[in-house]
Amino acid sequence: MNKIAVLMTCHNRKEQTIACIRSLTEGTEAKQMNFVVVDAGSTDGTGEALKELAAEGLQIRHIHAPDNLFWNGGMRIAMRYAARYMKDCAYVMLVNDDVKFYPGAAETLIARQTRYNTDAVVGATKDSTGKQSYGGVRMKSRYLARYELIPPSEEPEQCDTFNCNCLLLTYECFRRMGNLDATYVHSMGDYDYGMKLKHRGATVINTADFVGECDDNDTTGSWLDPKVDRKTRMKLKEGPKGLPHKDWFHYVHKNYSFPAAVYHSMTPYLRILLKK
Repeated sequence: MNKIAVLMTCHNRKEQTIACIRSLTEGTEAKQMNFVVVDAGSTDGTGEALKELAAEGLQIRHIHAPDNLFWNGGMRIAMRYAARYMKDCAYVMLVNDDVKFYPGAAETLIARQTRYNTDAVVGATKDSTGKQSYGGVRMKSRYLARYELIPPSEEPEQCDTFNCNCLLLTYECFRRMGNLDATYVHSMGDYDYGMKLKHRGATVINTADFVGECDDNDTTGSWLDPKVDRKTRMKLKEGPKGLPHKDWFHYVHKNYSFPAAVYHSMTPYLRILLKK
């Protein structure tokens, strides 16, 4: 198997982070996988656990980062490192550390990419109930930011964008596309990256089956929960893990239009006011 740079970021999720790494190496030539883990100030023993994995022979580059770093910022550091120091890799994988991969997942992705000679393959995941949680995404409208997940299928389908819970890129595509947009703090960076690949003509396809398990984010107690009072919901919405106005407006304006950005910026507030 060709050499792969596996990029992820983490913060105080030791069990999930280690389980993710171990699951990726199961049924695969582990020596061909080079992990870059950006650790945003974990205090739960993640660093020590990563050292233990390295002592077992896994190739792990542990990068310490500030504890106020979220997904987009952490992945930007990992991608910058890979672009500079991992040029001998044939592939780059962007993964979330809460995915538990099925044995041989990386080889499955590479086989799919090789068979169809694509720039990237998005790995679909399912939750504990068997329902698809993440993967490739298709646009439902050319004018508004509305999407739907693309289910796994034997016949490949071009993805308009994607979740970065599991994304395999050829190194050449990774090099051409550059890094994530620095505007984003936590979310939207992956959808924006997918839109960049689409606009630049990259071929991105789905997988024939699920490559792992990953539960979707629970909306209970979040800004999307109508049971939470309006003031709290408004605060949660503007938090890094909500739907901050600046990030959301930038995403829609950049990938659609100014009128669409204005429209989409208003609708979350209306949703909160109407307790929906």
